[in-house]
Amino acid sequence: MWFCDQCGREAAGGDPLAGTAPTCPEHGPRWRLIRNAPCAGVVIERGGLLLLGKRAKQPFQGWWEVPGGFVERGEHPATAAVREVREELGIDVVLTGLVGIYLEDSARGESLQVTVYAGTTDATTCVPDPAEVSDWAWFAPADVPHELAGRHRIRIDDWLAGRTVPLPADGLS
Repeated sequence: MWFCDQCGREAAGGDPLAGTAPTCPEHGPRWRLIRNAPCAGVVIERGGLLLLGKRAKQPFQGWWEVPGGFVERGEHPATAAVREVREELGIDVVLTGLVGIYLEDSARGESLQVTVYAGTTDATTCVPDPAEVSDWAWFAPADVPHELAGRHRIRIDDWLAGRTVPLPADGLS
């Protein structure tokens, strides 16, 4: 049984697995109930520099960001974070700690839970997906651009302040 996230009424019908949404009698189809997926990202450091990607699409097109994206159904956030970095920047990353878990409002009015990790890489160059990332660069902490997407500044500031919890040995527990 599904309920409308705006008014609390039952959102009847629909089969999420078949691609149809439950419908609220007042607010219509409630896809947000189905796809209010969590997100994961990685603050990547190498040699004292921070790796950022420049968004190739809206929202915040042309602004810099910590790489990351949506967690797939049944996927652990740490696995998603590593996958998203590989998809967006074409590099492998090793997670070293948990920076934080953030609750943020999206441009669509949804609340997103974003799990942000600290990580390292041996990569010196990236091969970005042009649909996701238009540019990438390594920045010294003092040179991180002001044009950061959403609340990425908070994630970076928390990392810079050392607010990182070490991960368990298996990295996923």
